[in-house]
Amino acid sequence: MKDQWSWLCTENIQKAIRLLFGTFIERWLDIGVAHVTSAPCWVIYLQVLQEAVWPGGTLPAQPRPERSAAEKKETKERCLDCLMQLLPELIADMLGSEKYRLSLETMLESLQDHQINKHLIYSICDLLLELLIPESCDVAFQTFLLQSLAKDTERNSIHM
Repeated sequence: MKDQWSWLCTENIQKAIRLLFGTFIERWLDIGVAHVTSAPCWVIYLQVLQEAVWPGGTLPAQPRPERSAAEKKETKERCLDCLMQLLPELIADMLGSEKYRLSLETMLESLQDHQINKHLIYSICDLLLELLIPESCDVAFQTFLLQSLAKDTERNSIHM
């Protein structure tokens, strides 16, 4: 927007928008994040994950068949529609619906790389581990854990 001059770019308008909607958006995000990370939501996330990995409570005998290009495109469109409904229409109106959609499409495209997705999942697991077990970041705890694992391995190898 810096390259284009419009009424939205003027400093006074930006200050007014920040003043009027800044606390509203911040509060909306706080409530949204608190809800998304609440215990009932985590139960749902884990149930969905469990059903995705172990449908019906058992590991599938054979992998799922490869999805067709049409199925992949339909899934991408549904995901894009869900993302577009996630934020208030005010944001889409401010950016313009086409730019808003293009931004979300770009974001979705960036999540198509397997290596980046692996790194993202590992980073999330690392953050969750740090959140659930804060002492896991402590070097002394890590040393103790490694030593106890080494002792258990030695005991198991002696008994075999």
